[in-house]
Amino acid sequence: MEHRLLRTLRKICLLSMGCALLVVIFSACGQKPPGASGGGGENSITVAAINNPDMALMKQLAPEFTKDTGIKVNFTLLPDQELRQKVTQDVAQGANAYDIVTISPYEIQSNWAKNGWVEPLNSHFDGMSNKARSEYDLNDVLKPVRTSLTVDGKLYALPFYGESNFTYYRKDLFEQAGLKMPENPTWDQIRQFAAKLNDPGKDQYGIILKGISDYGQLAPFITFENSYGARWFDEEWRPQFTSPEFERAAKDYMDLVQNYGEPGASSVGFNEGLGLMSQGKGAIWVDATVAAGALADPQSSKVVDKIGYAMAPTQGCNNGSHWLYTWALATESHSDSKDAAFKFMTWATSKDYVKLVAKRNSWSQVPPGTRYSTYDSTEYRKVAPWAKTTLKSINTATPNDPSCKPVPYTGTAQINIPEYADWAFNFGQGFSAAVAGNESVDEWLQESEDYTTKVMKKAGYVKGG
Repeated sequence: MEHRLLRTLRKICLLSMGCALLVVIFSACGQKPPGASGGGGENSITVAAINNPDMALMKQLAPEFTKDTGIKVNFTLLPDQELRQKVTQDVAQGANAYDIVTISPYEIQSNWAKNGWVEPLNSHFDGMSNKARSEYDLNDVLKPVRTSLTVDGKLYALPFYGESNFTYYRKDLFEQAGLKMPENPTWDQIRQFAAKLNDPGKDQYGIILKGISDYGQLAPFITFENSYGARWFDEEWRPQFTSPEFERAAKDYMDLVQNYGEPGASSVGFNEGLGLMSQGKGAIWVDATVAAGALADPQSSKVVDKIGYAMAPTQGCNNGSHWLYTWALATESHSDSKDAAFKFMTWATSKDYVKLVAKRNSWSQVPPGTRYSTYDSTEYRKVAPWAKTTLKSINTATPNDPSCKPVPYTGTAQINIPEYADWAFNFGQGFSAAVAGNESVDEWLQESEDYTTKVMKKAGYVKGG
């Protein structure tokens, strides 16, 4: 456990302090710190984004934007946790390495808007011509997603894609085994199905579940816990990681992934899970709805037309059992190219971009979870059998009411407080160690609760002894 604490301390230093000394030195000299590549003027912008298929496609299509506007777009694509660390350092220090950063509701709702790290977009929309504003049609953006990026009536980011989570399952394997997936399964039912369909000898696993330590990818476990009626904090902000509900859920998750899941699960995140499902190695996968398009892509998937979709499993509690999330584009407040950044952001999140993806690739590959017009499209519904379940999942997510018990926090993919990155990093290290069998569930939960209690006391959430 000591090595986990040391790793946590190192990560906190990176996250909270970053390159503060370098920034002070270079600022005093009137220079930017090494690596700062943003602020290229109105003819060049730099975008920091996560390295997943949808963002890679955005990069691929960006020359179309450049052709129309003359604005060159540079991309830095990074893994989830590295992206969070780099953009957090950049906005906090005003280093201006990026003009546009890809962030989630967590950043907006925790402290980025409050700290003025990203630019409110209302005035930019007000400055658009009536024609341009009408064509973009902000009211066409799904209200739950739009609301998640809004603080005090100000919109701080535009969703590139939105998502919830649901259950993917192999229709062919279920049919062969005489099984029927309910529209609203329980985790007990999922466990029974996974046990029957698990066949490691044939390189087929009953269920694919995340075990990676990245705190940005804890959403599947967070919603798993919520569905058991567990809560992360009580009403006085005391951590509840060793409560009976939390402990039962944690042990059930470990039972699932260790006995019926993929090998090496402690290294499996979203991209790895998608790869396993695409290669036909998983019977069930509970993860982000955004993956449906990739699983339907014949160029990368061996299970096209073999996937069914059901709501995310519950276990007695519907509140918080599925998440609301978006990877959204925001402009750094210190960017020298805010107008150019806004032009790219509105291009990449527009109805026309959706049509461009449909034309260049297919309707099944368009960014999901952002626009009502996409779900109203006959072309999209024809090729996206997951559309109805995705929209229902997004519309019924409860980020402002994430538990069946009273709680002082919001958030279903993350907990929307600035300290989340600190204690969740520590928690994620123990989670992954437990998945790998290197730490018992009881040890992991107790150490995580002790550490989180210290964090919350230091931050002033928990009062007294």
